[in-house]
Amino acid sequence: MKFSLARPAFALAVLATLAACGGGGKATFPINITVSGLQYPGLVLSTNGQDLPINPPATAGQDVTAVFPNQIEYGQVYEVIPKGAVVTNHTPVGGTQPKHQTCSASNFLPYGTAGQLARIDIRFVCSINPYALGGTVKGLTGTGLVLANGSTTGTIGVSPALDANQKPTGADVALIMNSVPYNTTYGVTVLTQPTNPAQTCTVTGGANGFGGGTMDDAAEAAGGVGNLVVTCVNN
Repeated sequence: MKFSLARPAFALAVLATLAACGGGGKATFPINITVSGLQYPGLVLSTNGQDLPINPPATAGQDVTAVFPNQIEYGQVYEVIPKGAVVTNHTPVGGTQPKHQTCSASNFLPYGTAGQLARIDIRFVCSINPYALGGTVKGLTGTGLVLANGSTTGTIGVSPALDANQKPTGADVALIMNSVPYNTTYGVTVLTQPTNPAQTCTVTGGANGFGGGTMDDAAEAAGGVGNLVVTCVNN
């Protein structure tokens, strides 16, 4: 009888010792964050009820590293997103992004289950937001018009509007240049004048009235610059 009572007593003693040593608890994992390319404040990341504000680095161009304040237990599911983002199939849209930038997860998956990997490391990459640059081409009847934007060295060819018989009408044509990042200058000029018939085209509009300016706060608030006008007249 004494032997049979001693066995459960011994088992209870072992369990008590394990609990005291933490043997009965789950392993916990910190969620480590690295953010590249961050230039402006405002980014807040979120997961499992925790928020983590990310500030730009003290030295421009450096990565920012941070850790969520609370670790998560083995087996817990996590997904790191910009706070308030709408997520569909692990693709977040919107959320609390930095001013003038958009940050998204790189090839390090921002979601998973604690314990799948020995360490949870998530990387976000931030890029400057680009905005539309465009306007209207008026009076174009010739062919071969090429416009250039000095800020991107990109060129755009513009063709005249045609009627049902494929003849130029001289009607207005929408102008869509390459997008320009925030706080970047632009300067649209005529690189090649149209021929057949020969025409001379000039650029107006933009912030300076001559097709140039900076994609500044006002342009950002308007969704870009859309007041460029290219006017073409016959020689």
